[in-house]
Amino acid sequence: MAQMERKNKIGSNSGDRRQNRTILGRTLFLMGVFGVMAFVPLLWKLWQIQIVDHEFYEELAIDQQTRDMLVTAPRGTIYDSQGNILAVSTTVQNVVISPKDILKGQSTAAERGASKLEKGAGLTDAEKEKKNLVVTDAEVAAMNGTYKEFIAEGLADILGMEKADVLKRMENTASQYEVLKWRVDDDVSQAVREFKDTYDLYPGVYLLPDTKRVYPYSSLAAQVIGWVNVNDGNQGAYGIEAKFEEELAGEPGRVVTAKNAAGTEMLSSYENYIDAQPGLNPHLTIDATIQSYCERTLEEGISSYEVRKGGFCIAMNPKTGAVLAMASTPNYDLNSPRTVTDPVLSQYLEQVQNDPSTSEEAYKEALQAAQYQQWINRAVTDTYEPGSTFKTVVVAAALEEGVVNENTHFYCPGYKIVADRRISCSKHEGHGDQNLAQAVANSCNPAFIEIGQALGAEKFYQYLLDFGIIGKTGIDIQGEADNTNLVWTQEYFTGPYGEVSLATASFGQTFRLTPIQLITAACAAVNGGHLMQPYVVQSFTDQDGNVVKQTQPTEIRQVISEETSAKVRQMLEGVVDGGTGKNAYMEGYRIGGKTGTSEKRDENTGDNIVSFLGVAPADDPQVVILLAFDSPTPVTPGSNYTSHGFYISGGNMGALSAGPLIADILDYLGVEKVYSDASYADVVVPQTVGLSQADAQSLLQSKGLGYRVVGDGAVVTDQIPSQGVSIPGKSEVVLYLGAEKPTEQVEVPDLTRKTPGAAEQALEKLGLYMRASGVTTYSDSTISTSQSIAAGTMVEPGTVVEVHFMDTAVQDYAANGNIDSIH
Repeated sequence: MAQMERKNKIGSNSGDRRQNRTILGRTLFLMGVFGVMAFVPLLWKLWQIQIVDHEFYEELAIDQQTRDMLVTAPRGTIYDSQGNILAVSTTVQNVVISPKDILKGQSTAAERGASKLEKGAGLTDAEKEKKNLVVTDAEVAAMNGTYKEFIAEGLADILGMEKADVLKRMENTASQYEVLKWRVDDDVSQAVREFKDTYDLYPGVYLLPDTKRVYPYSSLAAQVIGWVNVNDGNQGAYGIEAKFEEELAGEPGRVVTAKNAAGTEMLSSYENYIDAQPGLNPHLTIDATIQSYCERTLEEGISSYEVRKGGFCIAMNPKTGAVLAMASTPNYDLNSPRTVTDPVLSQYLEQVQNDPSTSEEAYKEALQAAQYQQWINRAVTDTYEPGSTFKTVVVAAALEEGVVNENTHFYCPGYKIVADRRISCSKHEGHGDQNLAQAVANSCNPAFIEIGQALGAEKFYQYLLDFGIIGKTGIDIQGEADNTNLVWTQEYFTGPYGEVSLATASFGQTFRLTPIQLITAACAAVNGGHLMQPYVVQSFTDQDGNVVKQTQPTEIRQVISEETSAKVRQMLEGVVDGGTGKNAYMEGYRIGGKTGTSEKRDENTGDNIVSFLGVAPADDPQVVILLAFDSPTPVTPGSNYTSHGFYISGGNMGALSAGPLIADILDYLGVEKVYSDASYADVVVPQTVGLSQADAQSLLQSKGLGYRVVGDGAVVTDQIPSQGVSIPGKSEVVLYLGAEKPTEQVEVPDLTRKTPGAAEQALEKLGLYMRASGVTTYSDSTISTSQSIAAGTMVEPGTVVEVHFMDTAVQDYAANGNIDSIH
């Protein structure tokens, strides 16, 4: 029994053990299964973090451990067509303080000062200096607890700031980066550097490299170049600077600083620099010299003609579409773009500011409006009624279509009746019978109405499209206006007002275009008929001078034939040679052109825009210019004259200013003068001293020069002018035969508004020579408008004074009739 009980007990124990092992195995299995299951998501997460999202978390970690500060990249340098620098970025420094580091620096400086005092006890000043134990003012301030005040005072003095403002920036002791002054010049940054070095202000005060935009020519081509906004990350705000921001900006660099877990920058600041990549360099088609000529012409004309609302001037290469110059007023200094310097705008702002009723907000709005006026490029943003300059396009279209030819005649009684309207001509008594060339030279409205009628509405409108008069030219300049809605539609030309609309559009009225559209179309009319794409950026180069991008002249379409274009050139030359543009005539140059005077009907003020479209040389154009003055001031309301006596018209203002401008440009381009009468060409005075009177006279006559004898000697002892002086042909050389030559200087007389004869006589009395320019056919209405040497200037006898003459009888604008005439 006992044995059986023992066996049963053993069996029971064995079963329990098997059951326990089973339970244990199951438990371990389940624990393993659940353990693995529990770790699978963790392992998946680790794999995702370490492998899948590695770069993301790496960047996040770097961001947590470092702080990046961007360093502005040097913008590309802007060059003119001759390689002159128009805009450049110079290296400057930002003055930065670290309030946190300054606290640390104070402790270090105090310890350093105390150590010097201890080690230098009992030593003489010389011995202290030799052992570098002299306590600096900064260390004294640190020991006295005025370290921040010492630094603030020093920096405020250098930077032109208030000490209190600097101290306020130091209050944020958790910060490692407070900019005190942006983009300081070299002299200021050097003073800060010396202040740091002298007083061992490390850490705490830093200089961070940056760039500053500089415009060496100040206001030259301001509206083309534009400027960068330092308050907007040094991005281009206007002009080329804005249009090509991506190319100019480059890639910014970085200054990487370490920071701790609390996000506070550590003392190892500014330890890593990543260089910025400079931008590309635009090379413009603008020529700085030609640009300066255009801007000077605008400035002088605005002053002479008492122009109130500025003007514009474009010079273009008609063969390529390259813009050689593009000037617009009011102008401004690119180095200080928010400063208003234009006299008219400045006076207006002063009046607004002095008005007791003007609020601060109202003055701010007036200032912003004035700034905008000087920033915009009127040559591409403004639209205006072109007036008779547009007749260049109309006559080209009519000749191409064959509806008129050189033998076509027109009769002008002084007006033209169209539908129920009487449209006046500039010459109220009429031009009478005239052929096509004469009608162009006379700028005759009735004749051009007939030309427009001969073309017809459909063809007229098609040529507007073909010459690029509708829409945009696509020039690579910011802000070009779209005039599509400012030109009558073809349906309007054929509608109930179509007959009148076609008539007025034929002489440049009742529609608006931009200056760049007009000059581009005019180039097509004279360059052989090729409508070229206008452009101002010739190429882009990298910092090694490699051309990255090049602009090739692009022909949009052939508008007219070479034969037609040649006829247009010939007729435009006739405008200057005796027509309404005669005041643009310059001896030695073949200049063609078209005058224009248009009333600003949209303003209803009676103001006019006077203009001149010039082509030179007329037989093979190298340059086309469009010059306009906005709102010359009449002496009294409704008068056609200014207080200076100028008749308000394109012929008396635009042409008068354009002639010398074109001559300057042609001289600069190396175009040789061709005189209609070679005897009037300039002659270099030969040496006659030592010759007999007969030999001297013979030599002068061979050069086309006259002579006058003073004295009765046998040999020439002196002469006026001296050898080598260039004087007009047929001028008279004074030969001194033993008589003493006068040596005292003479005062140049005032020749303003003198006739050619009176001006020459006034100069001859003083032993001076006159070189006449401007009109060559003199009459009672011919007067001088300018002289090369100012009145009152003391000069040597024999000096040549160039005097420019104009014909005041040129009146290419008439008072308004039933239709506001534009001529």
